Amino acid sequence: MKIITGLRLAATLLLAALILLIPAWIALPFRQPMRTRIMTYPFKFFSYLLRWVFGVRLTAEGHKHTRGPLARNHLFISNHLSLADTPLLLSLSPYPFIGKKEVLRVPIIAFAGNIGGNLLFDRADPEDRKRVQRDAIRRIREVSSIYLFPEGTRSKTGEPKPEPHWGLIWTAWQENIAVVPIAIFGSEKILEQLTTRVWIKYGQPLLPTDFPTKEQFATACWQRVRVMFDELKAAAESLVPGSITRPASESGLSQ
Repeated sequence: MKIITGLRLAATLLLAALILLIPAWIALPFRQPMRTRIMTYPFKFFSYLLRWVFGVRLTAEGHKHTRGPLARNHLFISNHLSLADTPLLLSLSPYPFIGKKEVLRVPIIAFAGNIGGNLLFDRADPEDRKRVQRDAIRRIREVSSIYLFPEGTRSKTGEPKPEPHWGLIWTAWQENIAVVPIAIFGSEKILEQLTTRVWIKYGQPLLPTDFPTKEQFATACWQRVRVMFDELKAAAESLVPGSITRPASESGLSQ
C-alpha cells in the first residue's frame, strides 16, 4: 500500500503541475477577484481528477445550490477528517480556503492556492488569527465565499469535535454573513485504502439575523454540522449493519 500511496502522491504533483501552474502564472498579474475567477475551474478539474487517483467514490448532497447567490457573502464551515477533505470540497464547489501556514510546504499546490485566494495563518500567533479573520471578511465581501475548518486540525476520533474555534463564526454573525454548514463522512481512510466511499452533505445557509447573539448563532451552525454528520454515519451503518464501511447510494463519481 505504501508504494501505491507514493505513486498517488507523485501523480498529484504531476497533475498540479499540468493543470494549475500555467493558470496560476496567467492569473498572477491581476487583482484578487480576477485571480480567483481564473483559478476556480482549474482547481475544480484538478480536484475532480484526484478523486479518481485516490479511488474515491463520492456521494454528495446539497452542493448544487452553492453557486450563484452563494458566490459571495457566505462562510462555508465543515468538520475535518483528512488531508483529502480540501480537494473533495473543491471538486464540488471551488471556493478559497482558510488554512494553516504549513500548507506552504506543498509545492505548486500552495502557490496556485495562494493565487486563487487561499488565506493562511500561523496557528501559534493570536494576532495572525485576528489578521486572517479581518482578511476573510473582506475577501468574502469583495471576492468570493470561503471555506473554513473551524476545528483547526483533523479529528483524531473520526467524529466532529464538541467545540471548534468560534472566532470567525462569531465575526460572521457580527458582519451579517451567512454560514453554510457541511458534513464529511468517511474521508479519513482515503490514504490507507485502494478505494474509499465518502459522503458529503451541504446544508442550507444559517442567517445571523435569525439569532439574537453570536454565541447562539455559532452553536447552531456547528450543531448543524454535527447533526448532518450523524445522519451520514447512520446511513452508512444501515447499509452494512455492524460495519464502518462507507456509504454509497450511487456508484461511481458524483458530479
